[in-house]
Amino acid sequence: MTRLRTSMLPLLVGLWLTCLLPGGVGGQATAADGPADLQPTAATRYIPDDAMAAAIVSPTEWLQSSMLEMFPIEIMRVQMKEQFGIDPYDIGEIKVVVSLDPATMQPAVGAIIQVTGDVDFALIREGVHARDETVQIDSHECYPVEGPPGAVIARVDEETIFYGTANMLQKMLDAENGTGKLPTLLQSMAADSGVKIAVLLDQVRPMVSQVAAQSAGNLAPDLQALTQIPGLTEAIKVQMDLRDDVGSLRVALVGTDEVAAQRIQSILIDSIAAARTLGIAEINRSLAGSGESDAMREATNEYANRMADMITEALQPHLDADEVSIETESQASIATTGVLVGLLLPAVQAARTAARRMGTSNNLKQVGLALHNYHSAYNRLPPSAITDKEGKPLLSWRVAILPFIEEQALYQKFHLDEPWDSEHNLPLAKEMPVFYDSPNVNLAASETIIQAVVGDEIGMRPLEKTAFRDILDGLSNTALVLQVNPEQAVVWSKPEDLEIDLDNPLDHLGSAERGGFYVLMGDGAVKFFTENIDPELLTAILTRAGREVIDFP
Repeated sequence: MTRLRTSMLPLLVGLWLTCLLPGGVGGQATAADGPADLQPTAATRYIPDDAMAAAIVSPTEWLQSSMLEMFPIEIMRVQMKEQFGIDPYDIGEIKVVVSLDPATMQPAVGAIIQVTGDVDFALIREGVHARDETVQIDSHECYPVEGPPGAVIARVDEETIFYGTANMLQKMLDAENGTGKLPTLLQSMAADSGVKIAVLLDQVRPMVSQVAAQSAGNLAPDLQALTQIPGLTEAIKVQMDLRDDVGSLRVALVGTDEVAAQRIQSILIDSIAAARTLGIAEINRSLAGSGESDAMREATNEYANRMADMITEALQPHLDADEVSIETESQASIATTGVLVGLLLPAVQAARTAARRMGTSNNLKQVGLALHNYHSAYNRLPPSAITDKEGKPLLSWRVAILPFIEEQALYQKFHLDEPWDSEHNLPLAKEMPVFYDSPNVNLAASETIIQAVVGDEIGMRPLEKTAFRDILDGLSNTALVLQVNPEQAVVWSKPEDLEIDLDNPLDHLGSAERGGFYVLMGDGAVKFFTENIDPELLTAILTRAGREVIDFP
């Protein structure tokens, strides 16, 4: 199963968006296969008084909307089951809450998922890569989730699943009828089912305002006033709903006072008008050099202006005391949109593959940065393995660089004088850092295909000191780390890397990704080589002092 280990966000976002996006929740519900009647919980239940942000998704009525009939519901439903082990029809309500520790400014995130029907909790745990051992938090049996520190998943009761940081579990369960700022804000929003999002800016306003001010130079002069809005805003409210004939969206900014709200409205009106002008000007510049006929340019310009007028009118902000809102409704056929989504699914899948590839590339770049930082600290690359006094390999180089990929805490857990599979060290294999992950490859949670180039003539010398000055071919021409084929995967902490045969350098290489594999070069660059790479070129890239002339494709 593809790992979803980097953080708790994939599940929260996946569950949230599955309910949020039209068609992402499955098909049109019927009495036969839809969820049982589930009354949405009170708006403030599970929302602690000191919470900073919350999102509430109530998809029950959305599932029954005829506007979703032509979406690729079967595909969406299977994706949800395969990825998370839960049928979207069995989700009644999701509440996601974010709190911020005022002392450390560290966020805590929790999600309460209300379910109906026969949910396979074991399959859900597998989907989020929860560990088998349990921990007791208050009176709840929780399963730690590989990824962010403190993340757990627990089945509170037959209808309630918690997923998030452990310090949010009891805090959310104890929250019933809160009277704090965030619960009060949620109570002020309409009770319609759909999606509610509420965010308080009190704790983060100075930071957000500073970031916005620093970004002003990246905006056109007529739009730079937008960066003032965070400093004028007390809270943000977002509400989305989907009824049988109308989809609606309301975004409201609550000003710090009525004067601030008036200023927000003025900035938005001016910025929307400026954005319209800038957009039309850009279209006209493109048309001027397009080679189209005068008639075609005129028709395109008329269409652009008509669309711009419609959008500008729809986005006009409304002021009510200290609240500025933008409300839109659409009676456009969502069914037609569903057909388009179906047609675009192959492109979406291709985009997802490309995104995963970017994830692998970024992971390797972080490994490369860690190797360079290690070299800066010790004037050499890490040894190909951590050894005992007799030179017996105990742990991988991947363990040695943990302090340089922000994993000092994990590094300190290892007993460096014991082998990787000792009674103490073996359980730590389940805590593999994301940087050793290849998102496109289905592996066990502790396995990696990110392996070093190790040999007498290539990459790192086996169990000997290797420095950058030893790489005579140049760092940009020499491979240090690469993706091996999935069948060569190893436990990441095990001191084992692919044995490369220079007479057949492509043996066990070439199928890590569709069409090829990634290679981390000595200078930190990441290159993608196809499975059809010339073996002689690959040999030249692998050797550290072959003095070959390399002509990269």
